[in-house]
Formats: sequence, C-alpha cells, structure tokens
Amino acid sequence: MSQEVTNNRSEIDSLVMQSLQINSARLWHWLEYVYVVTLLGTLTQGPVNKIWEGSSQVDPRAIEITKFATYILIQAPAVFLLVRRGISKNLLKGPIGLLLLFVSWMLFSTLWATSSSNTVFESVTLVLTCAVGLYVARSFRLIEQLTLFCIAMQPGLIFSWFAVHQNWSGSVQPEDGKWVGIYFNRNSLAPPAALGLLAAAALLWVVLVRRPKWWIAFALALIVVTLFDSYLLVRSGSSTSLGAIIVFGLVWLFWTVIRWWQRRKNISPRQMLRVVYTSFLFGTVMLTWFGFQFQSVLLNRLGRKIDFNGREVLWSFSWSGFKDKPIIGWGWMSAWRTQQFFHDREFWWALTNNYWSHSAMMDVLLGGGIIGATLLVVAIIWSGARQLGSVCSEISGQWAFAATWFVIAASTQESFIIGNHFMLVLLVSSMIGYQPDENADVSTKTISPA
Repeated sequence: MSQEVTNNRSEIDSLVMQSLQINSARLWHWLEYVYVVTLLGTLTQGPVNKIWEGSSQVDPRAIEITKFATYILIQAPAVFLLVRRGISKNLLKGPIGLLLLFVSWMLFSTLWATSSSNTVFESVTLVLTCAVGLYVARSFRLIEQLTLFCIAMQPGLIFSWFAVHQNWSGSVQPEDGKWVGIYFNRNSLAPPAALGLLAAAALLWVVLVRRPKWWIAFALALIVVTLFDSYLLVRSGSSTSLGAIIVFGLVWLFWTVIRWWQRRKNISPRQMLRVVYTSFLFGTVMLTWFGFQFQSVLLNRLGRKIDFNGREVLWSFSWSGFKDKPIIGWGWMSAWRTQQFFHDREFWWALTNNYWSHSAMMDVLLGGGIIGATLLVVAIIWSGARQLGSVCSEISGQWAFAATWFVIAASTQESFIIGNHFMLVLLVSSMIGYQPDENADVSTKTISPA
C-alpha cells in the first residue's frame, strides 16, 4: 500500500514539474515576443531620438554616446540569445558565412580607414545589428516574424499621428506640410509605415488562406492597420518608400506566379535554380537599376525636381570618391568624414553637410570597395538560392524575396545598410529566412533549397 502511495506521489510530482516547465516555456516565449517588439521599435530610431531630443540641444556629443549606449543595451540580449542557440557549421559554410565575412571586412577596414575612430564605431554597430537579424531569422517562424515586424512598427506610427494632431514641434515640415511625426524626417517616418503595411498585408494573406478561429476579426484588424499605415505613408510624401513598395509588389507577384506554375508543372529544382532564379535576378536588377537611373524623369513628371543638393549629385560625387580607392575603400562610413575626400571641391562640405551618400550601395562601395561589395552581393544571391524551396512551400513564402528586394530598392536612395537600424535587421532576417512552419504546404515540399 505504501509503495503505491509513493508511486502515485512520484507521478503527481512528475506531472507538476512538467506543467511548470511548460508554463515557464510559454511565459519565456511571450517575454521574448515583447522584447523583440521593443527591440525592433527602438531600431526605427525615432523613439530614441525623440526621448533625447531636449538633452541633445544642451550637449550633442554626450547625447550621441548616450544613444549609442541605448542601442547597444537593447540589442545585447538578442546577441546573447543567438550565441546560446548557436549557428551550425553547415550554415556558416553558406550565405551566413559570407555575410559574416562582409561585416568582418568592414570592421577590419578600421586598420586603413581615413577616419578610423568613426569607422570602428560604425562597423561595431553594423556587426551588432547583423547579429540581431540572424537572431530573428534563427528564432522565429515566418508567421511570427511578420507579426513581430507589424506590431513593432505601430507604436512609433501611432505616436507620430498623435504628434501631428497635437501640433508637436517638428512633427510637420513647414515648407510643404509633409508629415514627420517623431522621426525628424519624412524619409524616416515612411519606412516604418511601409514595413507595417507590408507585414500586415502579408499576415492578411495568411489569415485568408488558413482561416483560423476568429479569422474575420483578425482580418478586419489587419485591414485597419494596413489602412492606417498607408495613410501615414502617403502623408509623409516619401517617394523612396513608395518605389520600394512597388518593387516589393512586383517581386511578390512574380513568385506568386511561380508558386502557381509549380503546382501545375512540377518545376524541377534544377529548373528553379538555373531558369527561374536567374530570370528573377536579371529582372529585379534591371528594375532596380531603371528606377535608380530614371528617377529624375519620373519625379519631374510628378512635379518634383532634383536640385543641386539632390541625391543624384551626391551619388556622382560618391562615385568619383569610390574610383579613388576602388579595391578596399576608404573604410566603413569613413569617406564623408574625411577632408581628403573633398580634395579640390571643399565647398561641398558647406553645401551638403552630409555624412553618408544617401545610398547604401554607394556607402558599401566607398567603405569596403569592390571586395566588400562583392561579399554582400554574393551573400544576397546565395541566400536567395537557399530559399527556393520555402518560397513555394510556405504560405506567404514570397515574403523572403519581396522583403529583401524592398530593402535593396529603398537602399538605392537611403543609407539603410547601417548599424542600429531596423531595415538592416529586416534585410538580414529576410536573406537568411525563418524557422520551418509546421503548417507549410506539403504539396510543394519536393523542391529542396539550393
């Protein structure tokens, strides 16, 4: 009798321990969700800049250090979790390894940088934020990533809407009435709004396909978010984000057609890689190049002109600087901090007062030369080849390619490949992918990643 009682108690204790472990795991998972939403929202930079706005007017240099410390502290747990979960050797042999070589090259460029103090600062943050992107890719399924990105964008956008309606100082550009919100620049407000609406639209796609419990309520909520974010995007008047959204839509459409074609023709992995993926790369590169080259014509047709201080002139100047040091570059984000960069055109410094090229492509070429640019380009191409299976097997699997090229398209106009910025997190997480979804469409799992 006593033996039976002892066995029953052991079983009860075991069940209690299992229950506690399950509840603890669920609590930790929800805490991690909250952390990631806070992390991504912070890396939109608007909230941090707004918090320290008043203090920066008193001591700008001290506040820059404070902002740096803020970004370091918010990203440090993600790096710790990434190290704890680890990256397999097989992954390091692929595009992740090349991406790590890219950021290592930019960090290594401190040795020859013309402004080494700035390069070490910028390259450390580049490494840190790339690690955050790897953490997001290694930790969450696609549906989780979409949800986290969507939710994380909303607080800053809501506060921006509130700032405009409460007439906060600097929330609206006085010369044209374009909305700025808490982001100090309309081209900084637009990317969170663009990503918010794209993530919400992708989630809406998932909800309509899967139709889970309460799917109508979820769909209505996502429609509201999409409309709200679209409204803020339009009021910002940013052409860059609108152009990037067009690229996103075209890429999404392309892979939607391929998914439909795959279900009917059963395209082989070799055809996917050699024919479909090659055609996709050629088309997206040409589309991005066309938009980059002929944006002045398009903007003029819309009644907007590029003046002497416009981006085309900055890019021309950056290109001439790249030709001075084409192989290894000036050091990451170093050129525009170097008087030598301006040589016989010193008046540019007073006219532009810029510290970057307003194009991440130019920043990469200037900072790391052909070597740095090649590492990044090959990493992007290789990462796409690795995801040819999931793009056809996951609901909303088009996201990985569409989001990657959304960032690339936007980065032709702005310096988004930079540390402490959520767009770099989006780029890296989209390149690397996501944890497999148990609800993936098994009918197309015959396609394996390249």
